[in-house]
Amino acid sequence: MRTSEVAKSYAKALLAVAKQQGTHSKVFGELKAISEAFKMDASVKSYFANPMISSDQKVTAVKAALTGKGVSQEVLNTLVLMGEKGRLEALDQVVHAFQEMLDLEEGITRGVIRSAQPLSADAQKEIEQKINKVLNKKIVLTYQQDPKLLGGVVAQVGGWTFDDSIDTHLKKLNEELNRRAN
Repeated sequence: MRTSEVAKSYAKALLAVAKQQGTHSKVFGELKAISEAFKMDASVKSYFANPMISSDQKVTAVKAALTGKGVSQEVLNTLVLMGEKGRLEALDQVVHAFQEMLDLEEGITRGVIRSAQPLSADAQKEIEQKINKVLNKKIVLTYQQDPKLLGGVVAQVGGWTFDDSIDTHLKKLNEELNRRAN
């Protein structure tokens, strides 16, 4: 996801306040949950994207929806400020930027493991250990089933790609056979 500089600014400010108060994990959870709620409800999404609705109306709606609902003051203040500036549609980018900054501070690298079939817990643990050994970093992996893969796994972690899929093995075998035939 491409993150705007504006979203990075909001995320940086919110992270600084949350870290100072020791609530960064809680704040991130709240921010992510609110962003997911915005995405899940088409009427909410269209309301905040509608240019015919004033910033004041949007701020009022945010306050009414979140005040007294257990949302931290830091998150509420950020959303109100974003509403006042007409930037609520960038909430998803703010969440993404917040997570990237938090991961950077905590030395975490995120990645995605794609496989043709769901991986067992043992297979997941083995993959995590191998990647951890190669990168020598704390990693957080997300597992996805990819029906396009014939078999094997493809891991994309940080800037690295580890491809142990059958597709890649077949391509390499084909290249080797073509090289030998010539």
